[in-house]
Amino acid sequence: MFYNLTSRQMEFFYFIEEYITDNGYAPSIREIQKAFNLKSTKGVKDHIDRLVNKGLLVRKDGTARALTLPNKRATKGRRLSDKTYFAPVIGKVAAGFPILATQNRNGQLPVPTTFSNIKGLFWLEVQGDSMIDEGIFEGDFVLVQPVPFLEQGALAVIRIDDEATVKRYYHYGDTIKLVPANPNYETMEFFKSASAEIAIEGKVISVFRFTR
Repeated sequence: MFYNLTSRQMEFFYFIEEYITDNGYAPSIREIQKAFNLKSTKGVKDHIDRLVNKGLLVRKDGTARALTLPNKRATKGRRLSDKTYFAPVIGKVAAGFPILATQNRNGQLPVPTTFSNIKGLFWLEVQGDSMIDEGIFEGDFVLVQPVPFLEQGALAVIRIDDEATVKRYYHYGDTIKLVPANPNYETMEFFKSASAEIAIEGKVISVFRFTR
């Protein structure tokens, strides 16, 4: 959703949307400026103008307080029934050779309503190109559902010691195979007797991409 927005525009939109939903009216220019720690109000006004031009906000006059959400009625003290759901971005994961997956919360991204009832979802930013034939590219975000086990061939995030990677997962007896989707990469194979600790972080259920 909202693939035609830059990451900064999305941050502004979701802040304003949540504020309107909670309070019944929009935040002021100064409140937005303070929330994003900006030095001037010009950047705030520019982002608002772009969001209005894209049809994501409606402005009845020249003030920020007059901003509303199109085709929605914000009611103070309760959530809208069609409110966007979010999951945290908690780090990065390799689509290539395993890299350290930093467990630092770094904002949030929307969750498709199909998955809104699933608990514990989180996003990871992809680095590398080993899954390009699956349509997963560097800079994409994968939505991960924590699961205790995986079916054969599941697209998953697997931790190898303190590092993590996204691959197709196969388990044959004492052997685990992590299969890329790029002919330039080889299948990663691990045996039960290996010294590396292999753990399932979760199943990839969605991919999010910003326009560049």
